[in-house]
Amino acid sequence: MMIKRKFDFFVIGGGSGGVRAARVAASRGIKVGLAEGWDLGGTCVNRGCVPKKLYSYSSHFSDEFNLMSTFGWKSFKPKFSWNKLVVNKKKEIKRLNEIYKGLLKNSGVEIFNDFASFEDQYTVKVGKNLIQSKLFLIAVGTKPRKLSFSAQKKIITSDDAFDLKKLPKKILILGGGYIAVEFASIFNGLGVDVTMCIRGRKILKGFDDDVIEHLSIQMKERGIKFITGSFPNEINFENKKFNVHFKGKKNLKYDLVMEALGREPNINSLKLNLAKVKRSKNDSIIVDNYFKTSNKNIYAIGDVIDRVQLTPVAIAEAMHIVNNIFNKSKKSFKYSNIPTAVFSNPNFACIGLTEGEARKKFKKIDVFTSHFKPLKYSLSKLTDKVYIKLIVNSVNDKIIGLHYLGENAAEIIQGFAVAVVKGLKKSDLDDTIGIHPTSAEEIVTMKNKN
Repeated sequence: MMIKRKFDFFVIGGGSGGVRAARVAASRGIKVGLAEGWDLGGTCVNRGCVPKKLYSYSSHFSDEFNLMSTFGWKSFKPKFSWNKLVVNKKKEIKRLNEIYKGLLKNSGVEIFNDFASFEDQYTVKVGKNLIQSKLFLIAVGTKPRKLSFSAQKKIITSDDAFDLKKLPKKILILGGGYIAVEFASIFNGLGVDVTMCIRGRKILKGFDDDVIEHLSIQMKERGIKFITGSFPNEINFENKKFNVHFKGKKNLKYDLVMEALGREPNINSLKLNLAKVKRSKNDSIIVDNYFKTSNKNIYAIGDVIDRVQLTPVAIAEAMHIVNNIFNKSKKSFKYSNIPTAVFSNPNFACIGLTEGEARKKFKKIDVFTSHFKPLKYSLSKLTDKVYIKLIVNSVNDKIIGLHYLGENAAEIIQGFAVAVVKGLKKSDLDDTIGIHPTSAEEIVTMKNKN
């Protein structure tokens, strides 16, 4: 027997965006519910940003051990335990799940631990509940895109990579986006023989060409191999090995193959057609400037609308939509100057335009670069170098792009992002005294234009 329930605002999806929207809406004194069939926190907490960053930290220790002897410490051969890392990661994720659960309950949000699907334009089915709501918010995120090789069932995605029973000796990663690059660096740092295979000629499409060229060089120097301009036409599994077939080339064997080929909207079970919610050609949900779908009572935010797929953006969208709905205002969301990072080794982070984008948008720009070996590596054989690119609108002196490749890039760019958003000028940097000796001081001392 189905149980009928009514809400003022019902959220489908318990990721960062959905949870924030539910909590803020509940604080307005309205009746709010949330449905999530998996663990609370979404991809970021459970199978994305958080575990990825933990594993990235782990992989960087190999550099620290290599540096020990050059700084006077007696070196030793450390023993790495993959199982220990996995166990500790699970404990931390469980802790975060409970925090999300507590935040929702303390806010007065009723949680339904099941998946939701639409019955009609005003009703969703969640387990044994038929739920009607004045307004719905879809925040279900995305899932890894998969292909259809013969060995597909044994090929892993980023969802599986965090919980492998053991590390492979040799892995092939299909894809060249940030997920592929980050996992290549993680596995490489943990001692795995890594090969990346991309259809194009370079990794991280959409980022600044010069920065990515420098990153690619450093990844190669660390032992990561690249297959470019080619892609497998078949992958099968035999004798405990993946046999990867390339047209016109010799077959290659690997212990493990990982697909990191982007993500697609996680909407298969939603039955959006019954709610009259329209989708784009890539299945993302179509919304207007105020996140309203083709059904005026249903909104959508986050990765499922395929605008900027970043957790902080989904959270900001959640705040924006709740304020718009309950303050009855009509403010559109601005996607300019959003900082982002790739947790590769070395790290890369940026805010603003690439040089190519800037040249198309502005008549005249100035580009400043700096490339150097940081002091930390000066006593060692490590070849990592910092690369910084600063892009300035020559007309008004404003910073329109800042790109940093090097250790702690994300932490550095996060601070500068505030200033860039507020209209930072090159003259402001020139007037700033740097902290010496640091790598980041180069940002305020660059004088030579390209």
